Amino acid sequence: MDLTSHLLLLMCLVQTRLAKMIPSRPLCDSRIMDRYIREAKELLNAPCNRIFQFPNAIPLPNTGLNLRIWRSKSKRMKNEEIKAGLIMLSNATQAAKQFITNNSTVRLLDKIYRNTRTFIHILQLMNVPDTSTQLYGRRKPFMGRTVQNVLYTYTRLMRGKINIFYREMAEEYCKPRQR
Repeated sequence: MDLTSHLLLLMCLVQTRLAKMIPSRPLCDSRIMDRYIREAKELLNAPCNRIFQFPNAIPLPNTGLNLRIWRSKSKRMKNEEIKAGLIMLSNATQAAKQFITNNSTVRLLDKIYRNTRTFIHILQLMNVPDTSTQLYGRRKPFMGRTVQNVLYTYTRLMRGKINIFYREMAEEYCKPRQR
């Protein structure tokens, strides 16, 4: 073997070793979800014009969670329910921005919008197959009238359904690698 072949082999070995040290997917690094939850809690305490009433109520996803019912749902149903809620929430943040003049509140809503779009993308990448014959039932939306309603809904989604589903999927997809 010449020097070039040795260097190429060494680079392959180093790269392989580094790849095993880094989680293969963001799903496998629980710190990412923890960061989103921490940010959501901090947004609840962010100074903004929470008392301002929107001229029209904005539909927000229902964030209620009955664990017994949730656990009985298929992965596909959970994925679709969360995705539908995130889409509704991202639409709500865009609608709420039309009524807001405070720049810090607009930035806060933009952050929620970006985060919801990120999780929608993650759910689409998971491509969960449907193995259930159950029908997906949509819950009636909550009609929010304030920025506080939007913040609360976002925080409840992150700490509830999204967090639980994210961790369920991580358990399945991030099993320790065989050496």
